[in-house]
Amino acid sequence: MHSLYANVWNETLKMAFKKKTLFFMVMTLIIPIGAGLLLANFQSGFGIGAVSAGDFPIVMLSLFTGIFLPLFVFMGAADQFSGELGDRTLKIVLMRPISRFKVFTSKQISLGIYIAAYLFIAMIGSVISSFFLGGSLSNFAVLDWVIAYGAAFLPLAALSVTAVLLAQFFTSSSGALTVSILLYIAVKASSFFFPQVSTYSPTAYLDWHMLWLGNSMAAGQVWSVFMFLLACSILFFTAGYYLFDKKEL
Repeated sequence: MHSLYANVWNETLKMAFKKKTLFFMVMTLIIPIGAGLLLANFQSGFGIGAVSAGDFPIVMLSLFTGIFLPLFVFMGAADQFSGELGDRTLKIVLMRPISRFKVFTSKQISLGIYIAAYLFIAMIGSVISSFFLGGSLSNFAVLDWVIAYGAAFLPLAALSVTAVLLAQFFTSSSGALTVSILLYIAVKASSFFFPQVSTYSPTAYLDWHMLWLGNSMAAGQVWSVFMFLLACSILFFTAGYYLFDKKEL
């Protein structure tokens, strides 16, 4: 178990030293602050309140989970697996006294750590921006923010497991990233034409956090979505590890 912890630390540090990781972190903080300032100036200039201070962090979360964070997930999965396979650094990792299962698991866990970190940074940026919009905030609004950003982790984690599975079919990070983005766009677009089919994809539940808001939380629907995302994660994790274990390096 100690080797798993050590490799999780190593994988987390490897991602931390990449420029794109720092870029995404900075943008995750800047985007809500910039959007808050622009929206505050717009609303004060026209004398309207399109988005309240209490709603702004939730609006930003929907933007992050729909566009920005999935892009990071695809990029992280592609770099950790396809990229390392292409530049042959994965072979060096597997020469260490650690099983392939622990290598695979540690990479998946480190990706999950960064998803949680990005959600936390996004929440901090959104909370700061909400003060630009003025108005009073209730304790319930703050609690909704924490719950929503926490709940957003599960569908993004399930998406990361799916992205890792896709990455096993490629030997270059650019190929894995391109196909992941195109498939994501295709699945999202198909929801307008085949809504029944799209519900069987983890991408359909990236707005799962909306079910947790307010007093009328749909407990039954929350539980069913939770079980679906958990089942998808277990299935795709198993398939991804099987392909990873059979790779010839």
